[in-house]
Amino acid sequence: MPFTEPAMRPPQEARSLLLRATQGCSYNKCYFCYVSRGYPFMAVTPEQLERDVITRGALFPADTAIYLTGSNPFALPAKTLLNYLQVLRRHVPQFRRVSMQSRIGDIAGKSIEELRELCRMGLRHLYIGTENGDDGVLRRMNKGHTAAEAVEQLLRLDEAGITYTTFYILGMGGKGMGHVSGEATARMFNQVHPQLITTTGMTVFAHTPLAEMAERGTFIEASEREKIEELQTFLRELTIDVFYDGVHYLNPLNYRFANRDETAKRRVLEDIDDVLRSCSDEELEKMVSRHLKNSL
Repeated sequence: MPFTEPAMRPPQEARSLLLRATQGCSYNKCYFCYVSRGYPFMAVTPEQLERDVITRGALFPADTAIYLTGSNPFALPAKTLLNYLQVLRRHVPQFRRVSMQSRIGDIAGKSIEELRELCRMGLRHLYIGTENGDDGVLRRMNKGHTAAEAVEQLLRLDEAGITYTTFYILGMGGKGMGHVSGEATARMFNQVHPQLITTTGMTVFAHTPLAEMAERGTFIEASEREKIEELQTFLRELTIDVFYDGVHYLNPLNYRFANRDETAKRRVLEDIDDVLRSCSDEELEKMVSRHLKNSL
């Protein structure tokens, strides 16, 4: 069966060598996610990866970063991932690091020895869909992990030496859950050591279980004002040394700053205060277009 899912990457991997690892998602049960629906989970063989890197690797510098595409290639057994890394070492021996997407459960499925060996071989960064720190919200969206499990597995990555970017969806809890989600998610992240936290605003995309929930009235979207208030709560409560990147087309407000920079953080919080005070609900709703939810 051929691979048909379009390759996707985080914005941070714009200059990386992109190589296909998987298509689809091994879990594919999150109610809000539209990305891999309709695509069976498949992985390339080492031979397919080798052909791809031979074809495309020469177009990149010797010390390129490599990103293996797919919704969660880290679900693959450690032995398979190590075979991939051996292929990459053979053809791009000076690569800077390999990164990919992962679920919390994918980390839990690997021993600390396997995680350390993957890191030693060059798999040094993961992008992880933590999404929210409130267990009720995670359960409602069928994420398949709890906040405590997220903390446990991220600390195992710290122990193994693998850095990570965590994702947070503003408004994932729906109407009335903004402050609770902001506090709970900050509390979760304050226990771990992400290199980067990136956010996006919750959007109800067509052809997802969440769209069916919204149609039945069992999920009511948070307003843009509440998403902004959730971000405000989150940033106020976030205390760790981390870089925050909220520049995304589905965010009502876009900020990028180092959380340790107290001056920058204060300016961001003052700007949020000003926006909430000076803009009407109607103006806030126009800050982001969520029209794609009806076109996918």
